[in-house]
Amino acid sequence: MTLKQYVQKYGEFDFKELPFNDVDGLILSLVSYIEFQGIVPKGNIKKVPLYKASNLFFKKYTPKEIKKMAPTFIRKLVLLFQVMATTKRYKDILLYNYVKEVEQDTQFGAVCMILSDETLFISFEGTDDSISGWKEDCQMAYQFPVLAQKKAGEYLKKNISIFGPRVRIGGHSKGGNLAMASYLLVGVLTRSKIIRIYNNDGPGFRKKEYESIGYQKMEKKLTMIVPEESLVGMFFRHPTNYQVVKSSSYSLFQHDGLSWLVDATSFQEGKISKRSKRLEKRIFQWIDSYDDEERKKIVLSLFSIVEGAGVKGLSELRITKINKIIALIKENKNMDKETRKFLLNAFKKLLLFKEEKKA
Repeated sequence: MTLKQYVQKYGEFDFKELPFNDVDGLILSLVSYIEFQGIVPKGNIKKVPLYKASNLFFKKYTPKEIKKMAPTFIRKLVLLFQVMATTKRYKDILLYNYVKEVEQDTQFGAVCMILSDETLFISFEGTDDSISGWKEDCQMAYQFPVLAQKKAGEYLKKNISIFGPRVRIGGHSKGGNLAMASYLLVGVLTRSKIIRIYNNDGPGFRKKEYESIGYQKMEKKLTMIVPEESLVGMFFRHPTNYQVVKSSSYSLFQHDGLSWLVDATSFQEGKISKRSKRLEKRIFQWIDSYDDEERKKIVLSLFSIVEGAGVKGLSELRITKINKIIALIKENKNMDKETRKFLLNAFKKLLLFKEEKKA
């Protein structure tokens, strides 16, 4: 069963009749990817029912404009959102305080949602198509907090009241990391209001954050879910007791949460692939071979190469540009042998993936 089929089948039950579950956690984590500018107000005063937000969205954007939205999964997501707006379970969710910031060195988005069970869900947006967003993801290898993580902590603090509702927080991809990071960056009283944290195939942390007391306390409230061919979720250190879900897609495309398969009110249980386990091991070995300053130099050098190849967004990574990046890595004299080998292997695999997809 797909997420859309789940929404259609169980949409007649509100959250008091059918309690919140992990599938809802993913669905609401994905909602923050939707462009709500001019639809969901900033701040905590005005709130918009989800069904009204859907109506306004489809008035604002024509079908032609929706077809051009990037990345491609956004097009499917807004259609799922339209179905959600017709159901008892989701249509009256109150959306508010939508924030979207894309700057040269950071990308951050979030939205608050009040549910029918009188709980608050705070959804953090994952990485969009921008190179600045992906660059910031890689900065997590040598820095904490990066700017988006800092913004997530500030957003969480502003939107949780000690006398307010119980809170769930979550996100997909980078958004899952921001949900975890925001918990680590707020005080004990704010943390006490949080009942569950959802990291849907998002990256983890450096060794320092992973071994902190705050992380150990957070892990008791954490649900981490990854597909069988997880890539992003294997980045950095993460809990070992993550759930694995089956996907209708393959390889890198399993990162798309809309491809994850559902069995009744839970995910279909999968098994992490050998390829993902190997990737996890290689990333740990690479990370542990360098200190923060060395990782910083490598990341800055990599993105200098990517930008030098004329790539401004992930959707622009065509075969010709990947070949250009590979050539520039080979020519770079500032990289050590192991880093060059690691990056060349990664981009060659991406090239093979692109060629396979094209075929």
